[in-house]
Amino acid sequence: MDSTTDTGCSDSYNSYGKSHSSDTSLSYGSDINAISVDLGDGDNISCSGLKYLPTWPAINLEFRDLSYEVYDVHTKARKPLLRGINGQFRAHELTAILGPSGAGKTTLLNLLAGYGARKTSGEICVNHSPRDMRVFRKMSRYIMQNDVLDPHFTVLEAMLLAAHLKLGNDLSHAQKLEVIDEILRMLGLKKVQNTITLRLSGGEKKRLCIALELVNNPPVIFLDEPTTGLDDISSSQCISLLRGIAHRTGRTVICSVHTPSAKVFDMFDKVYILAKGQCIYQGAGANIVPYMKEIGLTCPRTYNPADFIIEVACQEYGTHYHEPMVDAVENGKVYRWTPHREHRQIKSDATNKSDTTSGASSFDELEQFEEEINPKLLKQKASWWMQYKLLLTRMMVQMWRDKSYIKLRFYMNIVLALIIGSIYRGVGNDASKAFFNFGFAFTIIIAYLYLPMMPVLLQFPTEMKFLKREYFNQWYHLSSYYAAMISSKLPFMFVLAVIYLIMVYIMSSQPLELFRFCMLFLIAFLTAMTSESLGILISSHLSLVNAMFMGPVVAVPLILLSCYGIGYGKAVYIHPVMRYLMQLSYLRHGMEGLVAALYGYDREDLHCPETEVFCMFKKSQFLLMILGFENLNYVFSVACLVLFYIIFTLAAYFMIRQRLSLRTSNNVVVQYTKQLLVKHLNLSSYNY
Repeated sequence: MDSTTDTGCSDSYNSYGKSHSSDTSLSYGSDINAISVDLGDGDNISCSGLKYLPTWPAINLEFRDLSYEVYDVHTKARKPLLRGINGQFRAHELTAILGPSGAGKTTLLNLLAGYGARKTSGEICVNHSPRDMRVFRKMSRYIMQNDVLDPHFTVLEAMLLAAHLKLGNDLSHAQKLEVIDEILRMLGLKKVQNTITLRLSGGEKKRLCIALELVNNPPVIFLDEPTTGLDDISSSQCISLLRGIAHRTGRTVICSVHTPSAKVFDMFDKVYILAKGQCIYQGAGANIVPYMKEIGLTCPRTYNPADFIIEVACQEYGTHYHEPMVDAVENGKVYRWTPHREHRQIKSDATNKSDTTSGASSFDELEQFEEEINPKLLKQKASWWMQYKLLLTRMMVQMWRDKSYIKLRFYMNIVLALIIGSIYRGVGNDASKAFFNFGFAFTIIIAYLYLPMMPVLLQFPTEMKFLKREYFNQWYHLSSYYAAMISSKLPFMFVLAVIYLIMVYIMSSQPLELFRFCMLFLIAFLTAMTSESLGILISSHLSLVNAMFMGPVVAVPLILLSCYGIGYGKAVYIHPVMRYLMQLSYLRHGMEGLVAALYGYDREDLHCPETEVFCMFKKSQFLLMILGFENLNYVFSVACLVLFYIIFTLAAYFMIRQRLSLRTSNNVVVQYTKQLLVKHLNLSSYNY
């Protein structure tokens, strides 16, 4: 593979104290966890707690002729976002990707991280070898622009959960606490470790997002605009922190930044500037002024060089400077521009084995690392069962600490039960009000359609933000998360169902037979579970607003089909197509199951009031025949509800998996269809 030399690196590292090549030593074993890094005594950070974590040699990223295109619905043609760019990002460096809006900063960051985008052409290498995406995802972390944190947990609790999920049982609880304490001290979060994340400042939230991803010591960190929403002081603290992480621990830190201040800009070891999808500069920030002078532009003495070159990239000084800037760095092939041409680092075909990579390790060591790396050694430390238990505990704690949500659902079920029980008071055993009792059964179906489904439609689109961050950063398997999410909702749903159904069952004077109540409860609970799965399925690819709209809309035909044909009797002809459609409504099977529970299995004759002259519905079988339910099969209804639940649950799982999938297609038809769906139906309001 191609190799590079860096004649200007030593000056960069000497600027903050020492050369890493002399202070960093690597020892290798048969396992990746045996690799250890001994930091020099001059570093300000104590790494006594980090000694337990697996550490890595220097990881250098290189990309050549990288292009990315999307299909534009409006122009009916492919739109290039990146156009044959080159570059190299090295360990022990904080690299910033800059450029005006639409230049391709986030696209490049996502391509390098493998996050929701796939290159159209070109090559991405890790330590001069083609990138293995499965392995690279396990050694890199992506910190998103928005601070997605659980508001119900403290800083320490959030860190402990991350440690348990990422480190498994490899470390003891005391060792994990030591690691967490070290990371919190390093990021200045020790004083707020017992503060809930909701009360953290913007800078503290950003640092916590970084801390969560440092738990298992990833060698490569990507950050999408980490200074967004922060004031100047917080921005400076954040970038200074990232610089310290890169310098002191040898990580490769890459971030996209929109408009850095002069102070922030001076902290970057290297900047990579894009304009119109091409590289117009790559090198140290301090060299931008002489670089622009060579192009023919003079940066005012009191002007921020970052602002000046961005303005030039936006063509505020004319359109004729773009091509000369691209040519000056050969669209990124000049890896480090310097005022002296003989010192510029250009991609070389000659491999210098004696040179060092960022002063961290030699190429011989890097090649040895590449030979030793084994995807099997990078598997998640926590088992599936451990992930399930941790996630289930987190979700239960989330629910318990959200007191307002629990109280709202509890009181809502109580009030609704009182209203329904009052409306249908005494109809259960009254033959003259048999049709009203059928309405009572119908209210149970409607209640257990909307009560479980609507909270899911409201919550799950927001939950996807957490899932997106944690799943992409390899916290857990999607299956363990999904199983925990389904399981966490069942206990509370069960308790509410018991309270609601007991109240309405007694108030409506239904038969006081335990087996009938259990039969009714089973049907109602299965209907509720199926409705919840339907809600997850609907919201799996929709935004919050669209999910709240589509849920009730989808429910309307299901409700109509559940009661179609009821009251006509068996003599009324129903078209076979309509009968088939009726079977596709799980509410229909729920309705039949409830009627079977209330009137089937040799129920005694209903009570006829003395005021009634003629009581035609005294016999349950006659009532079922009039309603068209004479061939009810309770077991069949239960089986159908279970089947619908399984179908909806599995379909929702695969829809979520597809939404989180990193596989994107460059096919024109696929991209065109996706853009139409996003534009007109907003099927994926969050871009993954």
